[in-house]
Amino acid sequence: MTTIQEYVVSGGQAVTAGEVDAFRRHFAAYKLKIELLEGIGQSVLRERASFLIRFVEDVLDGEYDPTDFAALPEAIFAVKYLAKGIDIIPDSLPDVGYTDDNAVVASVISGHQKEFEAYCTASGLLFSAIAE
Repeated sequence: MTTIQEYVVSGGQAVTAGEVDAFRRHFAAYKLKIELLEGIGQSVLRERASFLIRFVEDVLDGEYDPTDFAALPEAIFAVKYLAKGIDIIPDSLPDVGYTDDNAVVASVISGHQKEFEAYCTASGLLFSAIAE
């Protein structure tokens, strides 16, 4: 397991029920942050993060029942990491600012590939559109 994978797993394990509720209340803000990524040339990150937030929303709304229970808190962790203002690498740094955000989001997707493939099948989405 790489350091970034360990970081994501640890972050997912730290997500509390209260944070899940807060996440639900702030869906609109998270979606806006993700939409703004397109304007700064982060289309791949935007697509992947949009996928994760859709997955979270569908699970929390009871529209999809995951079998990999770590996928939900790690997806929440990744979206919250992307949306927060302070990162390992500041987002304001040209060309490299979103490297850490990309790594966190990619780690969640690759770490739960089977779950996300099943979700895509159930939701009529193409996993290949967000996979590496």
